[in-house]
Amino acid sequence: MLKMKQTLEPKLRKRLILRGEGNLFVRIKKFLLECWAELKLAQRPMKQEVMSYSVAVLVVILSLAVYMAILDFLFARIFALFY
Repeated sequence: MLKMKQTLEPKLRKRLILRGEGNLFVRIKKFLLECWAELKLAQRPMKQEVMSYSVAVLVVILSLAVYMAILDFLFARIFALFY
């Protein structure tokens, strides 16, 4: 019967650095340049879209606030009857 050896020590993996990949600073510079290129591709919303989305969010927040206020008032009245 074969016994497998169990170790509690985790195996550490080293990252494979490909040839021509460069040192840490070269990789950081490449990463930042690629991030900047992606940001240039992003589309920003128009002013009208921002305004309409903001109004929609405010309407939802205000309607939920009114709903919660009504529930609070009703539950306060109901609990006042029992105490």
